[in-house]
Amino acid sequence: MATAEQIKSLIRSHLNANTSSALQIASHEVRQGHNALAVEIREMVDKSKKRIVSTNVLPFPRDLSGLIISENPAHPMSTLVVKDLLKQRIEKIILEFRQQNKLKKHGMSHRRKILLAGTPRTGKTMTAKVLAYELHQSLHLIQMDRMVTKFMGETSAKLRQIFERIRDVAGVYLFDEFDAIGGERDLGNDVGEMRRVLNSFLQFIENDISDNLIICTS
Repeated sequence: MATAEQIKSLIRSHLNANTSSALQIASHEVRQGHNALAVEIREMVDKSKKRIVSTNVLPFPRDLSGLIISENPAHPMSTLVVKDLLKQRIEKIILEFRQQNKLKKHGMSHRRKILLAGTPRTGKTMTAKVLAYELHQSLHLIQMDRMVTKFMGETSAKLRQIFERIRDVAGVYLFDEFDAIGGERDLGNDVGEMRRVLNSFLQFIENDISDNLIICTS
């Protein structure tokens, strides 16, 4: 008959592959009246499970600090000079965001994917800052010029990391100068890689289910 030390040694050598067998042995030892040995076996199983979990932890994503600039704007609605119709549209976005819980109760959602188009110095970035201030959110500016690289697949990988951040971190996200990747998909003179990047972006933004406001400027 195997001794207690032999049983424990055998369990240690096979524990990572099969914990159920070890628990069966522990139950058998309890029936034999070997309670102390059963407790030791179960403690070994618990420690093994903790080691398995720790080795399966996914690595942290690469640092996005070089791609995203975060700030807390101090620009209230009163600082924005726009036509009344545009002001009403902005106010509606703010109202829907503040009342999002009421909208969800009726099966609706607040609008949170916005495209701001206009010539330079017309207030696109200022509008994003105003929205962030009025919604009491941080503004996260994605630098599109740093996102696009010459290496195939790297830009799409960065996009995936950014949308993972959008899912996990609250705020207003601004993709400034979206034209860097947001051209027409059927342009004959465009390279295939940029079309794939644009397709990836459209899929990410369509599948995003966070409550954050996503703004693109063009």
